[in-house]
Amino acid sequence: MNLSTEQIRALCTSEVFDRARNYHDEDRIERIDRFDETMSAAVQGSQPEPYSVEIERSGDEPENVDASCTCPYDWGGYCKHIIAVLLELAEGDIALEDEREAVERVLSDAHPEELREFLLDECERDAELRRRLLTRFEAQDTQSLYDYKKEMSQQYRGPYTYRYEGPDFSEFHDLAETHREQGNPLEAATIYRAMTEVRIENMEMVQDYYGEDFETELDAFVECIREADLDHEEKREYIDYLFERWGSDDSALSTFSGQYEDALWEFCTADADLQYWRDRLEDDLPAEIPETSEPDDGIGSFDTRRYEAERRIKTYAEVLDSLGDTETLREVYEEYYLDIREFCVRYARLLATEGEGDQSIEVAEEGLNAFSNVRELRRFLIDAYADRDPKRHKELLREQFLQSGDWEYYKQLRSHCSDNKWESVVADIEARFEDSNVRRLIDLYLREERMADAFETVIEAAREEPDDAFQRAVGDNGLAIQNEYRDDVADYDPETYYEVYEERLEPFLADTTGRDHYQTVVEYLEEMRELGFDDEFEAFVAHLKEKHSNRPAFLDEIKALEH
Repeated sequence: MNLSTEQIRALCTSEVFDRARNYHDEDRIERIDRFDETMSAAVQGSQPEPYSVEIERSGDEPENVDASCTCPYDWGGYCKHIIAVLLELAEGDIALEDEREAVERVLSDAHPEELREFLLDECERDAELRRRLLTRFEAQDTQSLYDYKKEMSQQYRGPYTYRYEGPDFSEFHDLAETHREQGNPLEAATIYRAMTEVRIENMEMVQDYYGEDFETELDAFVECIREADLDHEEKREYIDYLFERWGSDDSALSTFSGQYEDALWEFCTADADLQYWRDRLEDDLPAEIPETSEPDDGIGSFDTRRYEAERRIKTYAEVLDSLGDTETLREVYEEYYLDIREFCVRYARLLATEGEGDQSIEVAEEGLNAFSNVRELRRFLIDAYADRDPKRHKELLREQFLQSGDWEYYKQLRSHCSDNKWESVVADIEARFEDSNVRRLIDLYLREERMADAFETVIEAAREEPDDAFQRAVGDNGLAIQNEYRDDVADYDPETYYEVYEERLEPFLADTTGRDHYQTVVEYLEEMRELGFDDEFEAFVAHLKEKHSNRPAFLDEIKALEH
């Protein structure tokens, strides 16, 4: 694979790399085989049976690899088993023979009758191979949805029924793709449909179920039906299926309602399809949107009934929009614009487009009082009032800036204020930021060219002790804000800035251990060095190395400063 150690290190976390190095040095890799650009390996982990690793080149660059492992690791980067194999490939004294060459050699030399007998024996033992062979060479090998689901469901049974991930359906993927290649897209669709249904029906047996495989299989299901080139009447069966899954009140199915809606949009490509979807929605629309219920459990329970009603109405409006039925769409917006925030914005824009400016402003102002998150409404009103009401225009610009932190609104507000008026506006903004957001306060000082205030605020924030362990863990220790504003304010008083770096960095280093932590320390040291106090810096680094000489990982990471 020609990967360097540093390229391999970049594919995982530092902890995983250290453990992988140990696995490699402990000779836990039991075997490595090669077939074309695919490497297969067995690595002995913490379980009795070794984990299976597969690594494949995925591009021209050496570090572009796709790798998988049967272990349950699902954190950042690749697992230690994969990294251990990559280290062996990069550093080990091994010369792997490409087994494809050997297979091709055997096939060319073998007698056809011997191959026939071998395949018959293997097909007797291996049902998957038997089915793939029949599918490849005999198009009549089909099954019912029930049969496919029954076979797939067996993979959830047995000694390992509680998994980190769902079972491996790769054999069914291969089978479906073979049917597609042979011009049987509807049979392939049946297989992909079975996969999605089995995954949902067995969700309780899977830990950390994220649904990536489900999405892939549902997308493939839709693609297969589209490949069949059905007319509208034939497509209705599948629109009904997707619609009923989308609208189901079953808790497992509702987990994937968004994916089923995406599938409907992908599938309903013609106006006739959209019209049929519209008809189904109209039969399913709620009579009204329920009032938001007050949670009685003390934790803010999710209002399912209101959510479901809004979901149906929103989808209905999107289908109307796709069909270009503006008249009906306006009626829907008018009925629900004070119930659904997105409708309020869209209704105001629609009215403005149709030349009803006063009513559009009235609708948007109502929305400001009816909803909590109103940035889009306020943005609409800022444009609407620009030539109508300068005072209201500035009020909205100020509030939009305070709520969003978008400095573009600050610029617009400044351009509409006299110098005298601007002083009072800035004082008001400053008071708001002093109580809520120190970074915005610093940015305000910088934009107003108040360098002394910006410097003092950065230093005060850097010296402020973190409130709890969580703040320390995420790097909220004062050093982060010093780094962030070094280029902006350090030149105002570089000596003090450097002293605060030393003051904060020493306790930060002592606070915890680990390579990630030490790498962060080195990054801060590199920032300190840029301030130009070379003698003081060298003495400080020497002090840290002596004080923490019992931390070999720190001494190893700090070597980066020498380069």
